[in-house]
Amino acid sequence: MYSYYARQPIFNLADEAIAYELLYRDSLESTSYSFFNGDLASASVINTALFGGDPKVIFGGKKLYINFTERLICNGIAYLLPVDNIVIEVLEDVRPTAKVLESLENLYRSGYKIALDDYVVTDENSEFLNYAYMVKIDFRMSKEDIERTAAICRKRKIFILAEKVETKEEIEYAKSLGAVFFQGYYYSRPIVVSSNNLTPMQTTFMRLAAKLNDPKTSLKDVSEIIQTDAGMTLRFLRLVNYIRFDWMDKISSVHQAVLMAGINKTKEFIYFNGLSQLNENGVDELIKTGFYRADFCWQLAREISNDTQVYEELYLCGLMSIVIDYQFTGSESVIEVLPLSDTIKQGLMLEDTLAGNVLRAVIAYDKGEWETVDSFREKYSISHDTMARISLECLEHSRVVIDGFNKSI
Repeated sequence: MYSYYARQPIFNLADEAIAYELLYRDSLESTSYSFFNGDLASASVINTALFGGDPKVIFGGKKLYINFTERLICNGIAYLLPVDNIVIEVLEDVRPTAKVLESLENLYRSGYKIALDDYVVTDENSEFLNYAYMVKIDFRMSKEDIERTAAICRKRKIFILAEKVETKEEIEYAKSLGAVFFQGYYYSRPIVVSSNNLTPMQTTFMRLAAKLNDPKTSLKDVSEIIQTDAGMTLRFLRLVNYIRFDWMDKISSVHQAVLMAGINKTKEFIYFNGLSQLNENGVDELIKTGFYRADFCWQLAREISNDTQVYEELYLCGLMSIVIDYQFTGSESVIEVLPLSDTIKQGLMLEDTLAGNVLRAVIAYDKGEWETVDSFREKYSISHDTMARISLECLEHSRVVIDGFNKSI
């Protein structure tokens, strides 16, 4: 599916483009914001622009300014994004509630840069300045508001960005008020970009899959990503309720639910949900194939290698092959920017590596392409009987997994 966003460059005093603001758009022809839900608009931009490819490649390493609503600030969505490349834009309608201020302070202390968008200083919102790296002043506002806000920023040594500047005279005026960054039609209109992108749930799945493949990942890391998606959280809590029906205390957090389920059951839940989102009907046959391939790859890896890390990578390689087959057939460029290890990427591209050879053999076995299977067996000294036994075990395991999750979710 295609998604869209616009990017508008931000310039410094030397007229160099040093950053981009990313804006929601619903089509290539769209010239302005046209979405009634700010939360979903910002989530769409993050999903399309940041998770649809490698931002460092797409944006040339420039900083990215992203609009954050009150809900996104308080829900900790920013922590999914790289601290060195993101500037959090606090929208003008965000209220300075205790929760918002606490969240901004935590982001500030974590190293995130915060910009105040279309900001005019008032008694009510002045506390935002305690965390501001930059204030974006709309030069379509009244001269009184512009000059008063700029004076306070200069006094507090907060960077000023002159927004919506359209003439050389406005730029010179902005410079006289202390502005050092500029954005507006004088320099460039927003350019709309399209992307053949994953859906938000599929993106969450990709991020979780990558985390689970990282030996440094903790259960807390996993729970924090799950709880950013309301639908996934609800499904997971239902799962835990199903598998731990004897648990007397109420579940108070996703982290507690992850601890109760255990890492293996949590992994299977994540993989199941990720695959089910590939098709709006959640086709069981597709999901069964995913688990079959994953398990088959894992068991073959155990026959060949003594490295547990290799087992885990081969499992994920088999699982992710369904995503590639279903949505991105033949697209190596998509594989290259997925948040997965090089070993898994090489496997998905069926290169002549252990991962590539194992996945090729698993796919060939399922399709009855016996010449490819025999070539693999000879190369890695695996018997006919071993391959047949593993295949049957994997088919049974995939059936059990599907049946279990269909009962719980």
